[in-house]
Parts: sequence; structure tokens; C-alpha cells
Amino acid sequence: MLRLATPAFNATPAIWMNAARSVHRSAVTSGLVARQQLASSSLYPAGRIAGLHSTRLVHLDTERQTSAVQHPPPPAESGSPLTKRRDASASRTSSSSSPSTPSNLFQHTDSSRPPPPDPLAPPSPDARVPKRRITSVNELPKSFGRNQMIQIPERIQHDLEDVMSTFKAPIRYAFAYGSGVFQQKGYTNEDKPLLDFVFAVSHPSHWHAINMQQNPEHYSYTMRLLGSNAVAWMQEKGLGAEVWFNVDVEINGKSLKYGVISVDALCRDLLDWETLYISGRTQKPVRILHDDARVRLANQVNLASALRTALLLLPEEFTEIELFEEIAGLSYRGDFRMRVGENPHKVRNIVAAQLPAFRSLYGGLLKSFWKSVHTIGEDFTPTAAYPFVEEIGGVRLMRQNLAASVRGHTASRLPIGLRNKVLGHYERKWNLEGALLRERDQKLHDNEREGLPLDLESTKMWERIVEDAEFKQVMDKSLSQIVARPTFNQSLKGILSAGPLKSLRYVGPKLRKKWLASTTSSSPAPPPKPISPPAALAADKAAPEKQQ
Repeated sequence: MLRLATPAFNATPAIWMNAARSVHRSAVTSGLVARQQLASSSLYPAGRIAGLHSTRLVHLDTERQTSAVQHPPPPAESGSPLTKRRDASASRTSSSSSPSTPSNLFQHTDSSRPPPPDPLAPPSPDARVPKRRITSVNELPKSFGRNQMIQIPERIQHDLEDVMSTFKAPIRYAFAYGSGVFQQKGYTNEDKPLLDFVFAVSHPSHWHAINMQQNPEHYSYTMRLLGSNAVAWMQEKGLGAEVWFNVDVEINGKSLKYGVISVDALCRDLLDWETLYISGRTQKPVRILHDDARVRLANQVNLASALRTALLLLPEEFTEIELFEEIAGLSYRGDFRMRVGENPHKVRNIVAAQLPAFRSLYGGLLKSFWKSVHTIGEDFTPTAAYPFVEEIGGVRLMRQNLAASVRGHTASRLPIGLRNKVLGHYERKWNLEGALLRERDQKLHDNEREGLPLDLESTKMWERIVEDAEFKQVMDKSLSQIVARPTFNQSLKGILSAGPLKSLRYVGPKLRKKWLASTTSSSPAPPPKPISPPAALAADKAAPEKQQ
């Protein structure tokens, strides 16, 4: 059963990327200035006194100017000496000018005044509105990023809020994720999976100092001896992805683990894909508990980047399930835990149980790609992996434009971390001069920041890259290089942060789950990739017969 659908129009996400980078740079700069002012005022009292003195002088000058405007001097009497001197000065000034010129020529009549300007007429509905440069998160509409607010059952929401209310340290942005929040295939009610949290804070050292005083049992004995400054140093300067995890924690009878990251590090990872450690988690459905406008803007850019990357890795025709599985698997490329302790079918299980949430997260973003991606039909035939197709309204069949100009433009908008990996490979493969290639990339950044189109040289370069036969393999390898080292180092840091006993208790169930998943043969097979809509329907109908 095939039903045609038409694409919808939406604004391009390029404005979000420019705005997010501008807001991120201004936030980092203002934070550094604030720290310098705080340090100078606390270490040098004289500077603080001088600052107060100069502020007082400014207030006095303002008061004098205000009083002069509000209370002008009274007019002098007609017979006073001051009035006589004014009249004499005025007569000398008028006599020094040309005496032959009549005085009435210098008087502007009403007829000589320019006509008042016409009132501005509102633009027509068909008029092209220019792009507005967004420099502050306050300029974003209130509904911006609404797709990130994924709904969950009230019982789980109550449990999450109950845990969040126990922390006294200030948290700017927080979200919960994982099988304890969103249902995943392979889990039962008896499993009772952990609740996973990520907290974004302004100052990690200050946050750990408060939390260590409130919850010392969350930290290992070694880190309690070293103190909060050592924890913050290990988090930001040590191994891993600038995240500190406290695992095997129990609060109000609930087992959980939570990670702490600075807001600056989180926004960098969301915008540039430095590690894909936290940004990879937000590419899948998460439940936001504390919202922050700056992080919301950066995460919207992260979601658009994930969608672009998945489209570059997919064939011309695909299903929305294949699209979401490609997105969900981006952050697992190169992750050694997928070979050691994680369920090998984890990506498929995530999408199968959370397909409506993925639609809510990426549905609006897909509409912004209406020029290159189109919905060509829907498939209502249930499969072994997705037996509930009719309940969710069918699986959408999609087709994308594989023209070099379209794919080259998409590749040029990839995050900096992934883009530099791809450019580095082709610099070595084609013996390009590194300086020339970096200059082209710098032009790309400048044009992107100013909202200008790419120059012809950069456009041709990216079109040549996406037409290369090894492009998809290069993308896979680049993603693996971004993910591999941070995840391995973060696991090593977890042994120090949790201690050996907690680490064993945390890793043990994962190893058992992987062993059960590898020995059972009941795991569902992936849905077939369609070559054309009729062929996809026939293949899906034949899948249950083959399994029987």
C-alpha cells in the first residue's frame, strides 16, 4: 500500500549555525572578562577603590548635566547689564555679515520646508524578506527548539524531578537519557535500568565543592582526599571528553549515574563535534530537565549536522528508519565499548522503541531540506523488527538528490571537527598543499559566519570530494577517529572517578547483557534497503515468509 506525500517548506538551519557560533563566542568572551574583573577587584583593593571613585565622578557629571537640562537659568531682566551686553553682541554679529543681504532671506518659510516623509507601507506577503542576523539568544522566538522537548510518562518525569531536587549545587542545563528514561527493546520491567543524567554547570570547581560537601559518598575515597579542585582539573584538563561521571549512585531509592560538564565545553562539542561524547547523546531523544537558551541553540545546530552527515552516508532512496538508525549510530562509530560491553543491537533497539520520538526530533528539520530530500510514499507492511508499522502511520520512503552540487553544499556545512578530518585525508591523497587547503577552509568559515555563499574555488573542491569513490569510507573513518580516543580515555578516567569496586559493579551487567545478546538468535534483522518503492514493498512482504 503506497501513499504519496508532498514536502513542506521550512526555514534553512544555516541561520542557527551562524547565530550559535556568534552567541558561543560572545558568551566565552564575556566570561573571561568577568573573571578578570573579579580577580582584579579581589586581589588589588586599590583598583577597586579607583573604580568606585571613577564611578562616583561619572554619577556627579550625570547629575550636573541632568540638573542643567531640567533647571535652566532664569531669563535676565530687560534693563539689566547682561541683557545690554547680549543685544550689543547680537548687533555686531549682524552688522559683520553682508549688509546688502535682506534679513528675510535667512528666514525659512513654511513653503521652503521639505514635505514630511510618507509612512512606511508593510511589505507584501510575497515579498522576499532578507535574513536577519541573530546575535543573542534573546532574539530567538519562544517556540525555537520545541522539537527537543520529548514527552515521557508522568511517573518517570516525577522520578527525574525527585532526583534533581536533591542537588544543592547550581545546574544551568540538565537532561536525562538512556533506557531508564526511554523504553528500549531488550529490556523488561524486572531489569530496572539506571537513570542517566548529564549536568551542564558554569564553574565545575565550584559545583564539585558544593556537591562534595553535600554528597561525599558519590566520589571515590581518593578524589575526596584530593578535593574539588583536583576533580575539576581531571574533568577539564585530564583524559576524556571534559566530563566527570559519578556512577553507581543511589538517591531516594533510585540507582543512577550523572555526568558533569561545563557549559562552554558542551557548546563546543555541540557545534564543532570535538569528541561527539555528549553531542552524540543529544542526537538521540533525551528529556530536558533544566533548559538553557544558549545550549538549546547549539543543540539545534548539532541536530542539523547529524542529519546532514546521515544524508551523505545514505543511498539515493531510503526509509526513515534507516535515516534514524544512521543518526543514532554516528556516535558509536569507533567506540570500543560496542565491541566489549554494549549490546551489538543497541542502535536498532533504540530506534525501534523510540521511532515517534525520533520523528518529533527530526521531523521539522527534514522539512528544511525540502529542496534535496522528498517523501515519495509510505509503507504499511509490518516487519519482524517493526511489527507496529500501522500504529505509527506507516514508514516513510524518501529520496534525496545525489547531484554533486547538492551533496557538495551539504558536505561544506559539516561541523568543523568532522570537516577537518575529511579535508586532511584528501590533502594527503591528492598531494594538495596544506596551506592552500586551509586557506580555502578559512574562506569557508568567514563566508559561513557572514552568511555569504561559498566562492567558486571552494564549491568545486567539495563537489570533487563528494564524487570520490572513497568518500563514504572517509566519512566513516573520520567519525571513528573523532569518537575512539575520547571514549577510551573517558573509560580510563571512570576507573579513577568511581574506584575499582564501583567500576566492576557498573561494567558487570553490561558484559552479561552483551554475552546474552551475542548468544541468542532472536534478535531482529535490519529492515531491507529499498531500491525503489515497489521493490521495497515486495521485499518487506517477503521478509516474514523467509523467517517462517
